[in-house]
Amino acid sequence: MRQLKTNDVFSMSRILKKLNINPKEIKIDATENWDEQFGIAIILKIAENAHLAQTEINDFLGSLSGMTGEEFGNLPITKSIEIIKEFKELDGLADFFGRVGQLMK
Repeated sequence: MRQLKTNDVFSMSRILKKLNINPKEIKIDATENWDEQFGIAIILKIAENAHLAQTEINDFLGSLSGMTGEEFGNLPITKSIEIIKEFKELDGLADFFGRVGQLMK
């Protein structure tokens, strides 16, 4: 999986807007592992309404994994879950969502 880049911020912003999710509204009580908890909270919110932005999510995760959105959408579920788990573990994920939130103001 490749590292996140600037254009990914814009892609994720479109996804979150379509899903009506504002990263600034995500509340994390734990101070320990805050970045990890924040990233997981966002991903869980995305999963709740993923059907509303299926194409955009497939395109985004596919691009992170070196494939098209259509190819990502046609993966066996075990492989796509594996990629989503890799995404959750990317360095700087909370900062990434923070930057996305700045664009959504």
